[in-house]
Amino acid sequence: MSGLELFRVRVVMLLVLAAVALVVTCEVAEAQSDKKVALVIGNSRYANEAALVNPQNDAEDMAEVLSRIGFKVIVKFDLDYNSLRNALMEFTQFADQAEIAAVFYAGHGIEMSGTNYLIPIDARLDNESQIAFQALPLDLVLNAVNGASRLRIVFLDACRNNPFLKKLQSRPGASRSALGRGLAPIEPNEGTVVAFAAKGGTTASDGSERNSPFTKALLKHIVQPGLDVDFMLRHVRDDVMKDTGGRQEPFKYGSLPAENLTMAETEEAAAQRQKTGQGGAEAAGQNDVRSEIDKARVAWEAVSTSNNRTDMETIVRMFPGTVYADLAQARIAKITADEGAHEPGEATELALNTPGEFNGAMQRTPEQSEQKAWFMATYANIDFFGGDLYDSGLKVQSADQCAALCGSNLACRMFTYNAKAQRCFLKGSYEVAQRADGVTGGYFFKAGRSEPPPVISIQWELMVSADIRAIDLGPTNDRSYAACFQNCRSDNRCTALSFASRAKRNKCWLKGGYAGNSVDARGVVSARRAEEQVSPFRVVPALPKD
Repeated sequence: MSGLELFRVRVVMLLVLAAVALVVTCEVAEAQSDKKVALVIGNSRYANEAALVNPQNDAEDMAEVLSRIGFKVIVKFDLDYNSLRNALMEFTQFADQAEIAAVFYAGHGIEMSGTNYLIPIDARLDNESQIAFQALPLDLVLNAVNGASRLRIVFLDACRNNPFLKKLQSRPGASRSALGRGLAPIEPNEGTVVAFAAKGGTTASDGSERNSPFTKALLKHIVQPGLDVDFMLRHVRDDVMKDTGGRQEPFKYGSLPAENLTMAETEEAAAQRQKTGQGGAEAAGQNDVRSEIDKARVAWEAVSTSNNRTDMETIVRMFPGTVYADLAQARIAKITADEGAHEPGEATELALNTPGEFNGAMQRTPEQSEQKAWFMATYANIDFFGGDLYDSGLKVQSADQCAALCGSNLACRMFTYNAKAQRCFLKGSYEVAQRADGVTGGYFFKAGRSEPPPVISIQWELMVSADIRAIDLGPTNDRSYAACFQNCRSDNRCTALSFASRAKRNKCWLKGGYAGNSVDARGVVSARRAEEQVSPFRVVPALPKD
């Protein structure tokens, strides 16, 4: 990986205060994932029926939340029959080694003769006899989680008003008694809980927000540390009942043993488990795994509302093997599908930005309003002069460390990194921007994704170990380069300056006229007026600074 690529990877994280490469063994990663595993499925784009709006959103958000509370998450979208079956079969291997195994499914389901089925996106279901061959029985889902040792839980947001059911019931000779409305009540094995978005025989609402009422409530309560699963589902029920005016009542089937089973651990419980269940090195390794996942989460949150392909490709490239890379891949597939849905000749406005992670074409219509987010633009050989938060700068080893320090400091809006001196200068503002070899400038800004990033106006060129040949306007009494620079900037005659730090007197020399020539001179720092517009070579998402 090149230094430039490493810089991009680390900057988008913005929470790291030191850029230390984390080396995590496969065994440690597996130990972390053995505890809590989840399979999240969102089926939205049905081939033979109208697409559902919420399942992709529901699955994206559920996968992110489960990952945040320590689950190893496998997330899948728009699965056909074979893909759905294979996903459950593969997940069985993870669940067999886990303490807690969870499956979340959002999409269509159907009940026939007391048996519940999940409907893949390629199902046609022209008659009742096809259900058993084109849909997957819920029993396969229960089998997939059955190997977990402590808690087995299935969340089904699949009780929607089903177009497949309407079509089947409209067929001549269809048995209305065999086809139920919603899903049928079930009796899972002890220690297994199945939560329906709506109780047996009733349907669930998609709602009018990003998430369905059931998933919205589940996302709210599943993250509460130490909340017992039974109480969590009661809270979900109450919220959905309130949200739907009593029209939809989630229902829990199954029973749990008399122990406190939670989806999200308290900090105390996690610390105790690490203390009693594993050695210090293993615990540290697992913390490193979580640290990497947390960095991926921060990057995902910065672009989670984006439909920009380049944003998603950046997540995939920087965080392979994480749930966030899977979410980004799914978003790319959705973007591709949406692009293919445009009719030939359809008018589409393209917003093009400068080369880098921020650029690309984004489809927009005039009436769309876009949310503003924070980004960091990076400029090659640009020094932001003035506005330092720390006079002498900070000793760091790389530009990515400097960017991370600025990103984690709310007062820092730009920075300059001097690679030769390995000094990081954090800045709350700046007076002028100057071109300087061997430095990197970073600038944090808030904008809409289609807006172009800032173009920096260069007013000066800084030269180290160089003396400018021009008309001498005379020496000054300035004893520092900053004072000398300020003196020249305030004098319209001054087109350049040279500052000899080692001289006992006459350190600062102001120059006039043509200042295009210079000679090598050790210990001399010079600057001359310049006029140039510089665009960033890279723009990446950043944490908010407001």
